[in-house]
Amino acid sequence: MEPLINKHELRGILERGLLSGKWSVLQFNKGGRDVVLPSKDFLEQHQQFTDMEFRDLAAFRKEGHQ
Repeated sequence: MEPLINKHELRGILERGLLSGKWSVLQFNKGGRDVVLPSKDFLEQHQQFTDMEFRDLAAFRKEGHQ
């Protein structure tokens, strides 16, 4: 059986969530079997996410969340 979401789509979800402060790389992958990492290009543009525990709380607040 094929997965519902492929690795490329998961990476896009991860990267959008990182930019909006919804989670860190570590939180996104917690409990998962296969680790999903941001792309090399994404990490070159947003180096703060090389720290897998970094969560952009300022972006989260800017999105209107508390």
